[in-house]
Amino acid sequence: MSRHFAARMTYQTVRGYQSQALPYKTSLVYDGVKGIPKRVPKLSVEPSQDLLRSLLQGYSPTFRRHPLGMEADAVIKLTPRQQMCYYDGKMFGGYLALLLDRILADCCRPAVTAYLNTSFAQSVPPDVPIRLRAWPERVEGRKVYLTASIQIPGKGEGEFIDAIRANALFVRPRS
Repeated sequence: MSRHFAARMTYQTVRGYQSQALPYKTSLVYDGVKGIPKRVPKLSVEPSQDLLRSLLQGYSPTFRRHPLGMEADAVIKLTPRQQMCYYDGKMFGGYLALLLDRILADCCRPAVTAYLNTSFAQSVPPDVPIRLRAWPERVEGRKVYLTASIQIPGKGEGEFIDAIRANALFVRPRS
């Protein structure tokens, strides 16, 4: 009989419903000696290049010179595979943050994201073209402060309105 037999067989009562308690799964492996956990090899979960390519399909920004670096602009019409919705008719915010991070990084290569702050003013419908814009605000040594936006079509012909704004700090590597 294992030493956790009693814990596994414990019954719990919730609102009058009685069921067997589920055993707690832990990521640590115990070797049985004084309860000291063994090292568990870390698993690496890195997105494949194919997945990244499919998420960024249609992303092809144009760049313009800016006094502090480069300014980027891209218009994307998402494919059905890219239309990740949390609610019907509203794009998933994490995917939109991925797009913002990508266009911001393209403005100040080589650099890595130190922080990315997003403000969602409106939901983004999945079936409209979206416009991504990014530009540098200021540069302090290796630090590059940038602003970006995701725009959706407005009421007028060719008009785009801000749906999401982002402020970011990117840090360039030491030379």
